[in-house]
Amino acid sequence: MNEPGEASPVSAPNFFISVSGMEENAGRTLAETVGAYIREISRYVNMTALDGVTIAVDYVEALAGLDRGYETSYRLTPSSELVQGVAMAPLVRRDGVIKSHLVLNANFIYALAEPEHQDFAQALYLLAHECAHVELNMATDRAYPNTLLQTAYEDAYEAYRHGTAHVCWDEYGACRISTNFGRDPLSDYAEVFIHHLNETQARANEAIRAYRTHHDHDRIFSEMTTYYCNLTKAACYLLGHLDGKDMSVSDVPEITVALNDHWFKPYLEQLTSELRCIWSKYGEWEKDSFEALGDIAVDVLGEGGMYFTFDHGQVGFRIPYSANTMPAD
Repeated sequence: MNEPGEASPVSAPNFFISVSGMEENAGRTLAETVGAYIREISRYVNMTALDGVTIAVDYVEALAGLDRGYETSYRLTPSSELVQGVAMAPLVRRDGVIKSHLVLNANFIYALAEPEHQDFAQALYLLAHECAHVELNMATDRAYPNTLLQTAYEDAYEAYRHGTAHVCWDEYGACRISTNFGRDPLSDYAEVFIHHLNETQARANEAIRAYRTHHDHDRIFSEMTTYYCNLTKAACYLLGHLDGKDMSVSDVPEITVALNDHWFKPYLEQLTSELRCIWSKYGEWEKDSFEALGDIAVDVLGEGGMYFTFDHGQVGFRIPYSANTMPAD
């Protein structure tokens, strides 16, 4: 990984770009433009493990149809939890080697071909952010060989703990690496984080009140883990960008106000410390380097009222009654 602003030779290998859903000449121009920008970005972001690029007007179909090089029942779909997903860097296997393939929504990347377009800077940031995921995937594969695409969690506790830790680090790292490309997304990340600060516990408590009546364990588990994972992940997007800018939450007045006396504030401080520690050991992580991050995720879920239980080797959960989660009369 290069230091911010430090350029190196092009790291991207020769790669193929496919375009679908566009007129031929426009598609060719966009492909050439995206390829040129990727090669330039690869002077600052390590793109050695790039497999190729798919640009599609029908982004959903492109994700579903991607050849990932191995058998899987998991279907790639656009993210919709924090923001509507329009680009992705999924893992693929080629000749036994783990790589990343960029899938880009043409409707959100086409402005790269028009430098004067009002959305040009946003498109450039979007591309750089996904390029950062290519580097992060490679760094993880090198630090923990033979684990990507092969990890099967033993139970729901490990899946939530490690899954949340991974996605939080991944978005923190991608935001930190891509922070100086294109449009500055600070206002967007701050807005999303504040929204989740204000809404997560209320929505989760409403779900718990409904659970007291419907007793659907799978439903409440999915709802609670989604709500609190999203809050934690939104924080990591913001923290990665701020650290990339050498800023802190205290430099953003609206966040300072939103955090005042908020129950999440100490967890944000823990996340900041732990993520910076992981970053300081970039690519040289040990087996337990991400354990504390997973612990924070579990503690945040507990703060929301859901606790994992361990009884005779079986993992479950409990949601104690509280004044805020009693069903309405």
